[in-house]
Order: sequence, then C-alpha cells, then structure tokens
Amino acid sequence: MSEELCFATIEELSDRLARQELSSVELTEAVLTRIELHNDEMRAYITVTREVALEQARQAEREMRDGNRRGPLHGIPIALKDNVATAGIRTSCASMVDPDWLPDEDATVYTKLREAGAILLGKANLYEYAFSMNPAFPQPLNPWHTERSSAGSSSGSAVSVAAGMAHGSIGSDTGGSGRHPANVNGVVGFKGTYGLVSRSGVVPLSYSLDHVTVFNRQVVDAAIMLEAIAGHDSRDEYSAALPVADMRSRIGNDLRGMRIGRARGYTHENIDADVERVTNEAFEVLRGLGAEIEDVELPYVQNCVALQQSIMLPEAATVHYRNLRESPDKLGEAAIMRLDLGNSVPATAYIHAQQVRKLMRAAFRQLFETCDVIVGPGNAVRAGAAGEWTTELDGQTIDLRQVGPEYTGIYNLSGNPAIVIPAGFSSEGTPIGIQIAGRWWDEPTVLQVAHAFEQATEWHRQRPPLPVG
Repeated sequence: MSEELCFATIEELSDRLARQELSSVELTEAVLTRIELHNDEMRAYITVTREVALEQARQAEREMRDGNRRGPLHGIPIALKDNVATAGIRTSCASMVDPDWLPDEDATVYTKLREAGAILLGKANLYEYAFSMNPAFPQPLNPWHTERSSAGSSSGSAVSVAAGMAHGSIGSDTGGSGRHPANVNGVVGFKGTYGLVSRSGVVPLSYSLDHVTVFNRQVVDAAIMLEAIAGHDSRDEYSAALPVADMRSRIGNDLRGMRIGRARGYTHENIDADVERVTNEAFEVLRGLGAEIEDVELPYVQNCVALQQSIMLPEAATVHYRNLRESPDKLGEAAIMRLDLGNSVPATAYIHAQQVRKLMRAAFRQLFETCDVIVGPGNAVRAGAAGEWTTELDGQTIDLRQVGPEYTGIYNLSGNPAIVIPAGFSSEGTPIGIQIAGRWWDEPTVLQVAHAFEQATEWHRQRPPLPVG
C-alpha cells in the first residue's frame, strides 16, 4: 500500500485527499519512509526535512477537514533542488563554500508552492551551484541502472520523483540541466517560457539562461505544478508581467491537424541507435494520433555550443566572482576550471553571442509560423557511465557538454517552453525521452501534445527496479 501511495500521481492523490479518503499525514509518512529506506543508497536528497514535512502535513489535514482546500497541490509531498532558498532550512548548493547556509527568506517558487499547500520533503542533490560535479556531494544514482548516469545538474530532483521519493520536484535548467535528468531517469521535466516562473531566491548560474523546471511522473501533474509557480514577481527583473495561462486547458484534445516539426540540423545527427529507434517510434505514435509531421531545420543549432559557452561561462564567473577569489579552496576542481574559463571570455564574444541569440529568436518566430510544436530527441545519446562527462558513440568519444547545448540548450537560448517525456528504453534498460518545444507563452499546446503521446503509450507507467519499500 505504501509503495502504491509513493508512485501515485498528483492528480490521483489530490482527488483522494479532497474526498478525505486519504490524509496528508498518511501520504507524507509513506514517502518519508521510502526516503529512509532508499536515500542512503540513491543520494537523491542532501537534506530531509522530516519534522517540517509532518507539521505541514498536519496543517494541510486540519485545513481540508475544515473545508479549506487550497487546490490540487494541497497536501502533496514535493522536493526542492538545493539551490532554492528556504528560510531557516539548510540550502547547501552542494558546495563546501557555505554548506550550512540558512537563508533569511524563501525563494518565490517555494512561497508559491506553500501557498498552494504543498509539503516540503527536503532539498534535492545537484551539481555544485548547478554547475559542475563535486566529489564532496556524490551524485545520485540512476534508479533504473545504478552504473549509468543520472545526469545533471538537477539529478536529485529527477531521481526523487523517479524513485518514488517525491510526487513532484523543482529543479533549475540553464542548458538542459533539468531536462537531461528527466530524459535518463524516466520522468517528465518541463521548463516554461523564459520569464514565466520567477527565479528570485534560486541561486543563479547564468541569469539570462536560467529557468525553473518541474519534475513529475505524468504530464497533468507537470501542468498542475507549473501553473502553481508561474506568474509575475517584481523581485525577478526578467519576470514577465503577463497573465498565467490555464495550463490544463488543452489537455485531452486530440492531435488531428496538429503541425509538428521534426527537429533537424544538429551537428551530432548520428545519434545513438537506441535513441534513433525510440524517436522514430515516437513519431509513428504522433502520426497515428493525427499529427502532420514535417522536417524543420533548427535555426543556429550548430552555433549553440559556442553561444552557450560565451554567455553562460562569463555570467557564472560574475555570479561567483567573490567565491572564486575568497574561497577557491572550498570550490570543487571542476567548478574552478569552468569559472576560470568564464573569466577568460572576451566581452566582445559575450556581446556577439547575445546578438546572435536575438537572430535565433527571430528565426524561431518565423519557424513557428509553419508548425505548432517542434519534436526531437531529448539528447543524442543514452545515459552514459555514472560520474563521467563523456560517452562512446560509433567508436568516438563524445563530450556530453558539447552535445547538450544543441538538443536542450537551444531552448534556453531562445527561451521557448520545452518538455521532456518518457518515450522508451535503451538496450541497457535506461529511459530515453523525446523533447517537445512550443511557441513562447504557449505552454498549453506543448502540454496537449505531450499528454496525447503519453496517454497513447505506457512508458510513464513504468517503475524502476528498486526494492519494495
């Protein structure tokens, strides 16, 4: 029974909580028990907030008993990536620079989740400052294959959901660091349009590329969470003062006549055979649902690596200017190397990259006049070896940091909404996803396509082979 509760969807649980067939305390205790059983091995959480969670669950139970239900997230246990500030609760950023930092106030995204009645289970593991692997904070294991990568930087957020240790989780995504973990851990990972969700209180990496990501086991749950955290926030200067769309308004609509562009033009077109198989099968499903498929060339995709590095690295070096000079002995070796690279990027390269980025956005605007969404692989390769930056493809060593910008980072550069959903498995049994991107502020259409594919397949119903808790 407890395992069934841990793997139930937010949609299912919300209905049971509303009818008082289930208490938020019972649900929260079930998930906390699973965390106790598996977190030492899986390393999904850096900090587990057991007492906070139980007190919040008791409050939710009292409120619902009194008829004061806040909405579909009321009483639902969730996790936060440990770069999301939580007042009085440790926020380590997986770094030894200030591993026991206790923020004075909550990040806006957590404030919104608490207003919606969500329950905080704890702070999820990540790359150091969402940037680079740090041996002081060993990365989470992939629950499908513990010798394969769980990806980064939001690996703990994805693993917590995949392993039944949270019903939803928040991550951050600067070049795909939310969607990559979703891709290899078999969950839904969705970042909205740039400016839809406030980053205030989320420790920045690259302020012009950073997005907040939601992780869930099904598309409807992602829509519920995204809608709860979206909206203008004056504390984030890039937050858009626009009304929030009804994220579930098109879920359940069919795909007849939907114009889907099949993403082409990548430098790494020779994708892994398993990825190619899964992607081809996914397009057959979409075609069978009535969608019209046509190849489209992604604009400036072959410039993505240079653009991302020319923007992200110097912005990160600016954010961590003091850390690099005052606490280099406390930073991981990989972070130091990348921050040093950021300091060496010429101002002209940064400015030119931002100018090309404007051209990219204009080209995407034209492209979306011919299609409703763009669909492609979540990445060119399947999950690599745990703790490694490289993988093998057709006898060649591929640097994952050079592939990722083309497949996911392009939508950080453009700011379009993009979701990764489960679409199959590799021959090793690791998940493989597809990515769906849409027009700016058109999250409902992206969710419509993702939900239609999801409901036509069974991939989202699969569970990793962890022992029964």
